[in-house]
Amino acid sequence: MEADRNRPELRRMMTTIRKFKGDGTDTLYREAKLDENLVYKFSLRRGDELFFSATIYAYDENDTYYIVDHLIDQDVVWDDIFGEKIAEIYLSEKKPDGARNWIALKGRRPILFTREYFDDFVDSVDQGRKRAMAMQLECLSEVPAPAPYDEAELEAGLRRVVDFIDDATNVSLGLSIFIGLNRIEYQGAGDGGSSERKGSMTRIQDGEIVLDEDSSEQYTPQELAAMIDPKLVRNNLPGPGIQYIGGTFKLAPDEVIVVTGKDVPCRYWNLQILTRYLESGDYRHHKVGISNRHVVKDADGSFRIYAANGDPGTKNWISTQGYAHGQILIRTLLANPPMEATFKVVKAKDIPAEDRD
Repeated sequence: MEADRNRPELRRMMTTIRKFKGDGTDTLYREAKLDENLVYKFSLRRGDELFFSATIYAYDENDTYYIVDHLIDQDVVWDDIFGEKIAEIYLSEKKPDGARNWIALKGRRPILFTREYFDDFVDSVDQGRKRAMAMQLECLSEVPAPAPYDEAELEAGLRRVVDFIDDATNVSLGLSIFIGLNRIEYQGAGDGGSSERKGSMTRIQDGEIVLDEDSSEQYTPQELAAMIDPKLVRNNLPGPGIQYIGGTFKLAPDEVIVVTGKDVPCRYWNLQILTRYLESGDYRHHKVGISNRHVVKDADGSFRIYAANGDPGTKNWISTQGYAHGQILIRTLLANPPMEATFKVVKAKDIPAEDRD
């Protein structure tokens, strides 16, 4: 509810029980609300993360969300202080003299959004098995002392809560419709009596929906795109270098999804389950995701990962958490070339022997 842009605090967005907008199972997200007219210093100490990014988002004159500027870890100038990687990043409209790291701060109602990716579920940070980055955000501009908290501030905070719930709901529903173009379900036809979707499916790439002409029989991608307010996509822009590919699934109790692909040069990728409302699965109690660090691959980098309600006895698998209807997603970081994959539904009894553990 509180949003003091003169004295911003980086706060964790998603937790083990607070999830929305397609959160990653291995990702720690933080956010702080800023003022485009002020200057801030962002101090960092690296932890155990595989990847870090800091992105400024803001609203333009049409009230559409967009990416203003960003830095990822490989572009940050770090100092080595007693074995710790330390950096300072300045956030301002103009780059301060002598600043080695700077992110442009422009637009209306800007926010700083950070992402830290780990090689395990993000609750490993909560359990102390992984160390998150230490972050401090300081306003360098002269600002007045905070005013007393009154009814007007309370009302404004409640309005922000309502606006956030409305935005998160609309974004989740809008993106779920797009993902729903890529239905993965058993149809009793085709190779081995299964359905199949290729890696050219409708995807989100660099903040844009890339439409697949063959993804939907009921509506063309253009017709569906015309039904959705583009702000619903823009308001959920991924960070730079992040690509998604996936679809919605429908499974019977005796069915599993097999995801077939080939490893690509990248910092990280994972496969995970999402609910119909773009919430990550309950990684506290279920194996609802797997990253490239843990996938068993063939000599040529090929992999097959099964998604099932319970352990299907395969080398690679993730849990659908018992959902008969949900979403399955591959997320890649700095992949070049982009990953391609095939999503197929098969009967559990038809899993080939060579894939079993």
